[in-house]
Amino acid sequence: MKIKPECAICIVRQVVDAVKEISKEEEVQFKLISSTLSCIKKVYGPDAVPAWMGTEVHRYLKKISGNRDPYRYLKDRANKLAIEYIKSIEESLKKYNYKPPLERLRYKIKLAIAGNVIDFGPYSTDVDIDRKLKETLEEDLKIDHSRELLEDLKEYDRILYICDNAGEILFDKILLEELKEYCEVVASVKGGPILNDATLEDARYVGLDKVVKVVTTGCDVIGVNLEESSEEFLKEFKRADIIIAKGMGNFESLTEYSIDKPVYYIFKAKCLPVAQFIDVEVGDNILLKKLQK
Repeated sequence: MKIKPECAICIVRQVVDAVKEISKEEEVQFKLISSTLSCIKKVYGPDAVPAWMGTEVHRYLKKISGNRDPYRYLKDRANKLAIEYIKSIEESLKKYNYKPPLERLRYKIKLAIAGNVIDFGPYSTDVDIDRKLKETLEEDLKIDHSRELLEDLKEYDRILYICDNAGEILFDKILLEELKEYCEVVASVKGGPILNDATLEDARYVGLDKVVKVVTTGCDVIGVNLEESSEEFLKEFKRADIIIAKGMGNFESLTEYSIDKPVYYIFKAKCLPVAQFIDVEVGDNILLKKLQK
């Protein structure tokens, strides 16, 4: 997926948010933002992929600021918020363990999408996360390929589940436990800090590694860039019968590739360019199966 002109708004806001995490001094903030705008100018254009453009910009900001993980505090906050929220719905979760397989799977997909709102990329850092979590769980899937996913789970043996953000991965953990009932599952996280994307540190913090094998992409790319990915990640990508990719960054980047297996995208359409790309409204919940041969 390529960027739209209005993607400039999002990337500039991300830079401002990140800079405010790096320094509270306005003089430093002005300097960092001004310098990073020059980087945006170089990578912004009609052929850019949003996730990869964002990668270059955030790498540049990390380099000039000397801060390799500007979102560390926000990631810690997201992980703790997720733990508290999951505790608050434990009784509801138990009820779904006795539901029919499709209903149970669909609920846990919606729960994973609810976790996808813990995202300080497309959303501002001061968004009301708790309200968005509740709203998401109450909404239907606008694109609902859960029946197709259930059939594929029965047919295939191995899944690569590409995670997105810190905090969100605790919601993914619940879905992964369900997927494990059908297939062998491997989860991937980022190989280095970028935005608020989950790293191995975050995966271990929420116990994701206790549920499934966790590998890293081997790089700090927003979304997936197969040309930069580690041999370990590429091996799991190749071995998988099904790819499940969480979040818009993974959608924006993986749709650039031809992939010889089913790919399921799970996310909330948080911006107009992505929503228009798949013909939905901003805010819609998505479980989309794509065949990208």
